[in-house]
Amino acid sequence: MPHTTTPDATGWWLRDTGFSRRVSAADLRTFMQVCPERRYARGETLFHVGDPATHLHVVAKGQVKLVVPTLDGRERILAVVGPDDLFGEAFVGEDDVYRLDAVALTEVVTCPMDQEQYRRLALHAPGFVVAFTRILADKVFACRDQLARVEAPIRSRVAATLLEQATRYGEPADGGWLEWTTELRHEDLAAIVSATRVSVTSAVASLRQAGVLEGTRGRYRLHPEGLAAAAASYES
Repeated sequence: MPHTTTPDATGWWLRDTGFSRRVSAADLRTFMQVCPERRYARGETLFHVGDPATHLHVVAKGQVKLVVPTLDGRERILAVVGPDDLFGEAFVGEDDVYRLDAVALTEVVTCPMDQEQYRRLALHAPGFVVAFTRILADKVFACRDQLARVEAPIRSRVAATLLEQATRYGEPADGGWLEWTTELRHEDLAAIVSATRVSVTSAVASLRQAGVLEGTRGRYRLHPEGLAAAAASYES
């Protein structure tokens, strides 16, 4: 039976952490020794809602979508995480469970870490623990920004999401544009911004008309400054 949850269920993840830049080379080597890599195929589930929260995952390669299954059998995408991002922080609690599904959007490599490994790192690589604490503090501020975006018009939320994804996973192109190839569909964008597919398609068409977005079917060119302006605008 598939796992389901109520719409107000939440999960934790940490994006844009700069993890590998926040720890020393020595601490990073210790981390790699204590927490060896694990590989996942595209479409493979790393864990489900309700599974025992045994590991924190640090993404080394690829992209993972974090989703909450809804009561009607669909999924709500909360985030797409990539290299240097952390997810599965519920591992720090006793008898805690994961609050979302983690599914490999591409081929993925993570470095899973359980509580015992975390304690070893605290002893042998204290710089890692300091970095992890700072990353958690940054998450508090990121949550505040995310809550502020909830009331924004759909066009603004779509522009912000496209800009965020393209900045993370795209490549620089001529004229200051970004080129971005993604597995995300309009249905996925709708789940991320909590809107309908039709409204997201309309917002994407509006951004194309504004000249800040080109392409279709997972291959896009985006103008960062134009998308940033659209994300900041409260025009529908």
